[in-house]
Amino acid sequence: MSKVMSAKEAISQHVRSGDFLFIGGYVCRSPFAAIHEIVRQGIDDLTITRSNAADDFDLMIGAGCVNRFIATFLSLGVYGLGRCFRRSLEKGIPHKIELEEYSNLSLPMMLLAGATGMPFVPVKDMIGSDLMKVKSFMGDDKYKIIDSPFDGKPVLLVPALNPDVGIIHVQQADENGNAQIWGIGGDCQYGANASKKVIVFCERIVSRETIGKDPSRTIVPAAKVVAVVEEPFGAHPGYTPGFYDTDFSFGYQYQQASNTEEGFQDFLREWVYDLEDRTAYTQHYIRKFGLAAYKKLEAEFDYSYPVSYAY
Repeated sequence: MSKVMSAKEAISQHVRSGDFLFIGGYVCRSPFAAIHEIVRQGIDDLTITRSNAADDFDLMIGAGCVNRFIATFLSLGVYGLGRCFRRSLEKGIPHKIELEEYSNLSLPMMLLAGATGMPFVPVKDMIGSDLMKVKSFMGDDKYKIIDSPFDGKPVLLVPALNPDVGIIHVQQADENGNAQIWGIGGDCQYGANASKKVIVFCERIVSRETIGKDPSRTIVPAAKVVAVVEEPFGAHPGYTPGFYDTDFSFGYQYQQASNTEEGFQDFLREWVYDLEDRTAYTQHYIRKFGLAAYKKLEAEFDYSYPVSYAY
């Protein structure tokens, strides 16, 4: 049965205030269309997680949607730390979020444990770091140290994560939710499969036959998916390999706007609240920056190296 619906329907039906969300987008394919819809609908008190968080998480924090953040870091790339992130922690604007920090390897391992049904997983990269000295809302459950049953040496364990909802943006999916990516994967596959249910945003909907021709690209099976949203340009201003590049100029504008609380609120009004959906967002972008700027972001088509699936 088809699970295709609009972004508004998908978010309103499957995301609730107080939920724990995994939001994909490790370097690329950030689900901005979904995030904007969450903000528009006023969903708040969320716990969010992903390694390598960026302006997408910063925007959610600044909009007041987030209460707790299981993090590695939050950066605007060359522009430094997220401005809304800093205002929240340093000044309590719009409110102070609770932060639990892990390393950029340990957090994906926690999601891997959740995806594979393990209650915890051993890690090594946090040992000796200051991350072990600071605990927040997870308290003593942030990690445990045990003696290895094999050689008696101390082992650091971190708990599995199982978010209520995973939200990802992918290149293509079929109408039942079999979702495929290419390019940087990061923790997207682990986070989605660790989640109790998944909302898939995609650049295009393709047939089940197309999915079956290259099954190794499928990161989420239909059984995990509750909604499929076809949303071209849905990861802008981030990039989606094969479709469009990072919009560095727009990223700079976000950084400049978010330098102040007033500028950030103006940005939210222009790019989120005053736009009904992603189609309106794209149209506004073209009106403001021109069709040439929009077309410049489009990726040129190129084939990958051919492989044979014969046997």
